[in-house]
Amino acid sequence: MERREYETATDKGRPGQRLVRLPGDKQHTKRGDSAKVIARRIALDKAVKRLQRLTNG
Repeated sequence: MERREYETATDKGRPGQRLVRLPGDKQHTKRGDSAKVIARRIALDKAVKRLQRLTNG
């Protein structure tokens, strides 16, 4: 029985860049945030806008 060892890629500790077009932007921008963080940011912005509409009438 022969045992083989494979070299693995090393993680450089930084997240990958992804092109994201957020609501209100005219074009895609590179962001290092994860999809979960971006989704939370969008949901938070929507909640703030809804609250402002309700309080200002």
